[in-house]
Amino acid sequence: MSEKSLRYTKTAVWLHWVTAALMIFMLFWGEELMEVQRGQSLADWQPSTHASIGILIVLLAITRLLWQAGHPAPPLPQSTSRWEEIASRMMHGAFYVLMIAIPVLGLMALTPFGLEHSDVDKVTFFNLFPLAFMPNFGEWTAEAHEIASNIAKILVILHVLAALKHQFWNKDGLLSRMSSR
Repeated sequence: MSEKSLRYTKTAVWLHWVTAALMIFMLFWGEELMEVQRGQSLADWQPSTHASIGILIVLLAITRLLWQAGHPAPPLPQSTSRWEEIASRMMHGAFYVLMIAIPVLGLMALTPFGLEHSDVDKVTFFNLFPLAFMPNFGEWTAEAHEIASNIAKILVILHVLAALKHQFWNKDGLLSRMSSR
């Protein structure tokens, strides 16, 4: 098998790293964009930026799934054990569920969040259209959004640790699959 066939396509690599950068930013610093005092307007740039990046992550996740349909992942290194292969599939599946669920839950939480603030209709997708179009599903949506985000944080940390294990412990070249060389 050629070295090129052991790597992801350049498009898959680009989609991975852009999505990863946005996810990491949102998971670890995105909440600060929504720190608006009760009764204050949501018209400032931070809430719209938070929501816009969330929608962008959904769009990237869908694009990645469509791309993968025609461009399957390269095989894992032969040294990968069966349990690691299963864990990898489960983790990647969970990532896709979370990349879609977290922003959708955020959209669902926007209307109840907006009841405590003024101008919820000012939260837009990159100033193109308002995002407060969902009915009020209740405050549980904000809690579900936060729980899903916390699960994603744990998965990101485990994903990075697994990649580092393969790079420095196994030395099996797994990380090179996701490089754009």
